[in-house]
Amino acid sequence: MQDNSRDTVRRIAALAGVQLAEERSADLVLSLPFAQVAVAALAAVDYCDADPGAPFPPRPKATT
Repeated sequence: MQDNSRDTVRRIAALAGVQLAEERSADLVLSLPFAQVAVAALAAVDYCDADPGAPFPPRPKATT
């Protein structure tokens, strides 16, 4: 990403088609490092063995 966090937030918002007030973008600048870590963690996962057609495991039956 860019060096300037405020510019990065503006660019991401523009790409999403969202107009942000200045105070809202300032709030998002604070959360940007956390979002970048989450994106990096997702990008590091090897998904090549994932089967998109696999069903979810069945839910366990409720016991009373």
